Amino acid sequence: MNAFLAQWQATYAALQPREQRFVAVGALAVLILLLVGVPLRLHGAATQARLRVERQRADLAYVQSVLPALAAAPATQEGLPLVNVVDATTRDGGLTGELRGTEPAGNDALRVRFEGASFEALAQWFVRLGRDYGVGVQSATLEHTDTPGRVNASIVLVRR
Repeated sequence: MNAFLAQWQATYAALQPREQRFVAVGALAVLILLLVGVPLRLHGAATQARLRVERQRADLAYVQSVLPALAAAPATQEGLPLVNVVDATTRDGGLTGELRGTEPAGNDALRVRFEGASFEALAQWFVRLGRDYGVGVQSATLEHTDTPGRVNASIVLVRR
Protein backbone atom coordinates (compact mmCIF):
# COMPACT_ATOMS: atom_id res chain seq x y z
CA MET A 1 0.00 0.00 0.00
CA ASN A 2 2.84 2.38 0.84
CA ALA A 3 4.47 1.71 -2.54
CA PHE A 4 1.20 2.52 -4.32
CA LEU A 5 0.76 5.72 -2.30
CA ALA A 6 4.35 6.78 -2.96
CA GLN A 7 3.93 6.14 -6.71
CA TRP A 8 0.69 8.13 -6.77
CA GLN A 9 2.33 11.07 -4.94
CA ALA A 10 5.23 11.01 -7.37
CA THR A 11 2.85 11.02 -10.36
CA TYR A 12 0.84 13.86 -8.83
CA ALA A 13 3.99 15.90 -8.12
CA ALA A 14 5.07 15.46 -11.75
CA LEU A 15 1.89 17.14 -13.01
CA GLN A 16 1.69 20.82 -13.92
CA PRO A 17 -0.02 23.03 -11.28
CA ARG A 18 -3.07 23.40 -13.50
CA GLU A 19 -3.32 19.60 -13.89
CA GLN A 20 -2.85 19.17 -10.13
CA ARG A 21 -5.81 21.50 -9.50
CA PHE A 22 -7.89 19.57 -12.05
CA VAL A 23 -7.05 16.23 -10.36
CA ALA A 24 -7.73 17.71 -6.89
CA VAL A 25 -11.10 19.11 -7.97
CA GLY A 26 -11.97 15.79 -9.64
CA ALA A 27 -11.00 13.83 -6.51
CA LEU A 28 -13.08 16.21 -4.38
CA ALA A 29 -16.06 15.80 -6.71
CA VAL A 30 -15.77 12.00 -6.55
CA LEU A 31 -15.53 12.17 -2.75
CA ILE A 32 -18.63 14.39 -2.54
CA LEU A 33 -20.55 12.08 -4.87
CA LEU A 34 -19.60 9.10 -2.74
CA LEU A 35 -20.44 10.84 0.53
CA VAL A 36 -23.79 12.16 -0.73
CA GLY A 37 -24.81 9.71 -3.46
CA VAL A 38 -24.30 6.45 -1.61
CA PRO A 39 -26.40 7.43 1.43
CA LEU A 40 -29.15 8.80 -0.87
CA ARG A 41 -29.26 5.53 -2.82
CA LEU A 42 -29.31 3.54 0.42
CA HIS A 43 -32.11 5.73 1.77
CA GLY A 44 -34.13 5.23 -1.44
CA ALA A 45 -33.61 1.48 -1.32
CA ALA A 46 -34.60 1.38 2.36
CA THR A 47 -37.75 3.41 1.62
CA GLN A 48 -38.72 1.05 -1.21
CA ALA A 49 -38.12 -1.97 1.04
CA ARG A 50 -40.23 -0.40 3.79
CA LEU A 51 -43.10 0.25 1.33
CA ARG A 52 -42.85 -3.32 0.02
CA VAL A 53 -43.03 -4.69 3.57
CA GLU A 54 -46.07 -2.50 4.33
CA ARG A 55 -47.85 -3.79 1.19
CA GLN A 56 -47.03 -7.37 2.11
CA ARG A 57 -48.32 -6.82 5.65
CA ALA A 58 -51.55 -5.39 4.25
CA ASP A 59 -51.86 -8.39 1.93
CA LEU A 60 -51.23 -10.75 4.83
CA ALA A 61 -53.84 -9.00 6.97
CA TYR A 62 -56.38 -9.32 4.15
CA VAL A 63 -55.63 -13.01 3.64
CA GLN A 64 -55.91 -13.64 7.37
CA SER A 65 -59.23 -11.77 7.48
CA VAL A 66 -60.80 -13.91 4.72
CA LEU A 67 -59.22 -17.18 5.81
CA PRO A 68 -62.10 -18.15 8.14
CA ALA A 69 -64.62 -17.61 5.33
CA LEU A 70 -62.51 -19.65 2.93
CA ALA A 71 -62.11 -22.44 5.45
CA ALA A 72 -65.88 -22.52 6.05
CA ALA A 73 -66.68 -22.59 2.31
CA PRO A 74 -67.77 -26.01 1.12
CA ALA A 75 -65.55 -27.96 -1.16
CA THR A 76 -66.75 -28.37 -4.72
CA GLN A 77 -69.08 -31.35 -4.84
CA GLU A 78 -69.69 -31.92 -8.51
CA GLY A 79 -70.40 -35.65 -8.21
CA LEU A 80 -73.64 -35.44 -6.20
CA PRO A 81 -76.96 -36.18 -7.92
CA LEU A 82 -78.80 -32.99 -8.90
CA VAL A 83 -81.72 -33.73 -6.59
CA ASN A 84 -79.33 -33.93 -3.62
CA VAL A 85 -77.62 -30.71 -4.69
CA VAL A 86 -80.99 -28.93 -4.89
CA ASP A 87 -82.05 -30.28 -1.50
CA ALA A 88 -78.82 -29.21 0.24
CA THR A 89 -78.55 -25.80 -1.40
CA THR A 90 -82.20 -24.79 -0.96
CA ARG A 91 -81.93 -25.60 2.75
CA ASP A 92 -78.71 -23.57 3.08
CA GLY A 93 -80.12 -20.72 0.96
CA GLY A 94 -83.38 -20.43 2.92
CA LEU A 95 -85.51 -21.50 -0.05
CA THR A 96 -86.95 -24.75 1.33
CA GLY A 97 -90.33 -23.18 2.17
CA GLU A 98 -90.76 -21.87 -1.37
CA LEU A 99 -89.65 -25.09 -3.12
CA ARG A 100 -92.74 -26.73 -4.64
CA GLY A 101 -91.20 -29.66 -6.45
CA THR A 102 -88.50 -31.24 -8.54
CA GLU A 103 -88.78 -33.57 -11.51
CA PRO A 104 -86.38 -35.05 -14.06
CA ALA A 105 -86.12 -32.95 -17.23
CA GLY A 106 -83.99 -35.08 -19.49
CA ASN A 107 -80.48 -36.46 -19.41
CA ASP A 108 -78.83 -35.24 -16.17
CA ALA A 109 -81.26 -32.31 -15.95
CA LEU A 110 -83.76 -31.40 -13.26
CA ARG A 111 -86.77 -29.06 -13.30
CA VAL A 112 -87.22 -27.14 -10.03
CA ARG A 113 -90.30 -25.07 -9.14
CA PHE A 114 -90.53 -22.28 -6.57
CA GLU A 115 -93.52 -20.20 -5.48
CA GLY A 116 -93.15 -16.84 -3.77
CA ALA A 117 -89.36 -17.14 -3.58
CA SER A 118 -87.12 -14.16 -2.92
CA PHE A 119 -85.56 -13.06 -6.21
CA GLU A 120 -82.33 -12.14 -4.40
CA ALA A 121 -82.14 -15.55 -2.70
CA LEU A 122 -82.68 -17.26 -6.08
CA ALA A 123 -79.89 -15.21 -7.68
CA GLN A 124 -77.51 -16.16 -4.86
CA TRP A 125 -78.62 -19.78 -5.20
CA PHE A 126 -77.78 -19.75 -8.94
CA VAL A 127 -74.29 -18.43 -8.17
CA ARG A 128 -73.69 -21.07 -5.52
CA LEU A 129 -74.89 -23.89 -7.78
CA GLY A 130 -72.41 -22.89 -10.46
CA ARG A 131 -69.50 -22.14 -8.14
CA ASP A 132 -69.73 -25.06 -5.73
CA TYR A 133 -71.45 -27.80 -7.72
CA GLY A 134 -70.80 -27.15 -11.41
CA VAL A 135 -74.54 -26.82 -12.09
CA GLY A 136 -75.88 -24.30 -14.58
CA VAL A 137 -79.30 -22.99 -15.50
CA GLN A 138 -80.46 -24.30 -18.87
CA SER A 139 -83.70 -22.32 -18.80
CA ALA A 140 -85.67 -20.31 -16.30
CA THR A 141 -89.13 -18.81 -16.26
CA LEU A 142 -89.74 -16.16 -13.61
CA GLU A 143 -93.12 -14.57 -12.90
CA HIS A 144 -93.60 -11.65 -10.55
CA THR A 145 -96.04 -11.98 -7.69
CA ASP A 146 -98.12 -9.42 -5.81
CA THR A 147 -95.35 -9.21 -3.19
CA PRO A 148 -92.41 -7.01 -4.25
CA GLY A 149 -89.14 -8.92 -4.55
CA ARG A 150 -90.92 -12.31 -4.71
CA VAL A 151 -91.26 -14.49 -7.82
CA ASN A 152 -92.66 -17.81 -8.99
CA ALA A 153 -89.98 -19.72 -10.88
CA SER A 154 -89.60 -22.81 -13.01
CA ILE A 155 -85.93 -23.61 -13.59
CA VAL A 156 -84.18 -26.38 -15.51
CA LEU A 157 -80.77 -27.20 -14.05
CA VAL A 158 -78.01 -29.11 -15.87
CA ARG A 159 -74.43 -30.14 -15.20
CA ARG A 160 -71.88 -28.01 -17.01
